[in-house]
Amino acid sequence: MASKKTPYGYILAEGKIAVDVEEADIIRRIFDEKANGLSGSKIGATLYDEQITYFSEDKKKAIDKVYSILRDGRYCGTDGYPPIISEDVFGATNIGNTAKKAKTPDTYTVLKKLSYCTVCGTNMVHFSDRSGFKRWRCTKKGCANFQPRIPDDLFVSAVQSIINAVVSNPDMLATDTPLTVYEPTDEIRQAEKEISRLCTAAPIEYEQIKAKMLALAVMKYNSCTYSREPYITQELQEIIAEHEPSETINRSLLTQIVSRITVNENKVIAIEFRNGKRIAYKEENNAEE
Repeated sequence: MASKKTPYGYILAEGKIAVDVEEADIIRRIFDEKANGLSGSKIGATLYDEQITYFSEDKKKAIDKVYSILRDGRYCGTDGYPPIISEDVFGATNIGNTAKKAKTPDTYTVLKKLSYCTVCGTNMVHFSDRSGFKRWRCTKKGCANFQPRIPDDLFVSAVQSIINAVVSNPDMLATDTPLTVYEPTDEIRQAEKEISRLCTAAPIEYEQIKAKMLALAVMKYNSCTYSREPYITQELQEIIAEHEPSETINRSLLTQIVSRITVNENKVIAIEFRNGKRIAYKEENNAEE
C-alpha cells in the first residue's frame, strides 16, 4: 500500500491540508469506540475484518495504526491541521502514559506561523521591546516592516476584527470567480468556419465533418479553465456558519479558514483566506476588501 503524505484523515488540496470526509468518519468512529470502552486492539481488528481501506493490509498493522491515531494530537487541531475531533474527545480517549501528549499551540504561536511580511516574504515575530511592551515586526533586519514596530493590541485587534466581520457576514468571502471559463481561440474560430463551410458544400462529407467536430470539441475542452474557488468558498462559509463573533481569537477557526496574515509596507494588516479572498483591516470600519 502506498504511503500517505498526510496523516490518515487528511488530504492535500490546492497545497493546503484539508479533511478527507470519508477517512474523517473512520477517525471519529475510532475515537467514539475507544470512548465507549473498546480497546485499540479490538477496534483495529474490526477495521481489518471489515476490510476498511488503510487497515486491510494486515491485522497487526491495523491495530498499530489505530493506536497511532489515538495518540496523534493533530486530529484535535494541532500543528496547523484542521480538527476532526475536539480536544475534549482526544483527552478523554487518549491511551495513557504511552501516548504522545499533544501540546496545543497558544494563540501567539498560531499567529506567528500564519503572519508574513509582504515586503520580503519572511515571517513576522512577536517580541517584547526594551520597555516591556509586546510588539510585532518583520524578522529581516533592514526591511520596511522591521521598524517601526506594530503594537500587540493593534495586531491582535485587527485579526480579531476581520474574523468577526467575516463570521457576522460570510458573504464577505465571496470571490465572484466562476467555476469554469471558456475562451475560444483563433484556431477554434477557424475550425468552426471550416465545419460550416463543409456543411454547405456538396456533396456533404459526413465522415470528414464528424472528425473535425470531434477535434473541435477537444479544442474547446482544452480552452476551458476550472477553478475550485467556489467550492472552497462554500466550505469556508459552512465552517463559519457554526461560529459566532468572539471577544478572543478562536485558534481552531483561524487555522481552518485562514491561509496567512499579511503586513504590507504601509503596516496594513490583512487576512488572506483559503479561497484566495483578501480582507484588510481599517480602523474606521473594522474590515475592508
